[in-house]
Amino acid sequence: MAAAGRPVLDSDILIDYLRGSGPGRDLLAVLIHRSGYRVTAVTAFELALGASYRRAPQPVHALLSCPLLTLTRRAALRGGALLSELRRDGATIEIRDAMQAGICLEAGAVLITRDLSHFERVPELHLRHPTELL
Repeated sequence: MAAAGRPVLDSDILIDYLRGSGPGRDLLAVLIHRSGYRVTAVTAFELALGASYRRAPQPVHALLSCPLLTLTRRAALRGGALLSELRRDGATIEIRDAMQAGICLEAGAVLITRDLSHFERVPELHLRHPTELL
């Protein structure tokens, strides 16, 4: 991987695992037994939005027992500046994705996501699709 440390998993990867289908399911099973993984506070927030969390929060809590990267002041400022630049250039992304990118950039972390198109506009962000790591 281009960046150091355990990869950061986007919410779509954890959702694959919770649903029992998709490449995220298989990748998470591998990472649990190998190097481990990290998530961001943004991912925790997104998972709590889901209906499955309201019905049965325990599986989500189990997945979130890994190291959690928070939205620090530096990460927030980096994500906000990034979003401002992208908006200026007409290539905006969602606010939560900008926060996620700011966190990963500050941590020097690889972000694993199926939604590469959400993040490809972010300069210097290390991205991987889950199938690349299987």
